[in-house]
Amino acid sequence: MLLTANAQTVCRKSPMTTNGIIRYSVIEVVPDYLDEYLLLAFEVGEISMRTEPGVLAMYPTVSKEDSCKVTIMEIYASQDAYKSHIASAHFRKYKQGTLHMVKSLQLLDQNPLNPDMYISSGIIPKEE
Repeated sequence: MLLTANAQTVCRKSPMTTNGIIRYSVIEVVPDYLDEYLLLAFEVGEISMRTEPGVLAMYPTVSKEDSCKVTIMEIYASQDAYKSHIASAHFRKYKQGTLHMVKSLQLLDQNPLNPDMYISSGIIPKEE
C-alpha cells in the first residue's frame, strides 16, 4: 500500500517548548484490520500535520519484519498542543475507529539528547 501526502500543505508550526512531548507510539495491529488501520492512521497524521500548529512531527513507520507492527514518532510543541490534538475531531475519529483493530499499544515518551536540535517550523514551498 503506497500512500502519499503533499508536504507543502503543512501549516506554520509552533516552536518547541520546554514541556513539549517526544513520543514513540508502538502499535501492534490485528492482521485482519491492517489495511483499514493504515488508512485511518495515514488520514489522522496527514490532517494533524496540515492543520495543527502544535503537531511538529507525526512520522509513521511499519516494521520490515512484521507489517502489523507500526511505530509512530510524534513530536508536540507543548502539553497544550498534545491536549488539543487528542481533543480534535480527526483524532477522536481515528481513536474510536481503531479500538478494535489494535492488539497492543505502548506510548514511550522520550527525552532529547540535545534539546537544541529540533525539527524546524515548516516546509519550504517549491518555486513555480
